[in-house]
Amino acid sequence: MQVNHDSTAATVHRLLFRALLEIRSEGREQKNKAVFHLADLFHTVVLEMENAAEGQCTYEDVLKLLEQRAKEKGLERWLTQETVEIER
Repeated sequence: MQVNHDSTAATVHRLLFRALLEIRSEGREQKNKAVFHLADLFHTVVLEMENAAEGQCTYEDVLKLLEQRAKEKGLERWLTQETVEIER
């Protein structure tokens, strides 16, 4: 079966989106707030990553959306700390 890069990238993004939805659901059921909130923060960002991969926006736009969502969800401190760790 021949698969083109665009459809493969879209499939990976959609699988990650669905996995994060499932993880979020498990976090809610298990009353694990950290798991729930992190999955909730990232699941829609994956769809924006798909848009960036298709050239509809940039990854800088994706990061700005992530920062905005983190602020809305009270996860701004977590995102800042993790970003600092990555940039070391």
